[in-house]
Amino acid sequence: MSISHLINDFEALSLKELDKVALIKRYDTKFILSIHQLEFLLSNIFSDYQILEINGKRIFEYYTVYFDTPNFQFYLDHHNGYTHRMKVRKREYLNTGVKFYEVKKKLAGQQTDKARWGIQQMDEYLSTEEYKKVTYPKLEGMPLEKKLVNTFSRITLANIALNERVTIDFNIQLNTELKSVNLSELVILELKQPKYNVLSPIVQLLKKMRVYPSSFSKYVMGVVLLDLHPKKNLFKPQILKVKDYQPIYS
Repeated sequence: MSISHLINDFEALSLKELDKVALIKRYDTKFILSIHQLEFLLSNIFSDYQILEINGKRIFEYYTVYFDTPNFQFYLDHHNGYTHRMKVRKREYLNTGVKFYEVKKKLAGQQTDKARWGIQQMDEYLSTEEYKKVTYPKLEGMPLEKKLVNTFSRITLANIALNERVTIDFNIQLNTELKSVNLSELVILELKQPKYNVLSPIVQLLKKMRVYPSSFSKYVMGVVLLDLHPKKNLFKPQILKVKDYQPIYS
């Protein structure tokens, strides 16, 4: 059964209701699944979660531009395990045309702090004011430039009783002007909670499916799979996971 049919069983949730579990400062836990595992998951959690619906739509399309220094400082900090690392991006919600500039900071443990500002245009550069919002000790005045873009489809679920939300990203495509990678069989599920709760219904089901937390960044894997930087040894577990679901990389 297709994803679009499976999500019809969920009770709808409005954007206003979803704002109750916005969780701007939160613990993020990611899981990597195949598209077939996602189908099984959705068919077994619809009684515990509601799904975001806007104007009758439940699957939303995203377009994201990622920025980094000329020497890929943000990417290298992730590769080297730097705790307080950062992502800088612009994102457009294609179904609504809403656009944001986002600065996302990784804090201690799994905690994330994301700041975002509404923007009018999806410029592929940072203005002076946008650059000033990036407070990062390793930046040292280096410019920030567009490195890659991605597009993906997203489903958003919420379990208000447990104060958690779930984003499920699929149809992931990574692009530069010269190269494109399509991760059509790969799904990234991200659980957002005030603190990690193993009693979450979705965590319990994933455990039964033998799907466990796994680090995965669409920006980082974009750099790796598009061969934008030679340093990638520490991302071998994620590369192997991609190969499991994308035979093209075997």
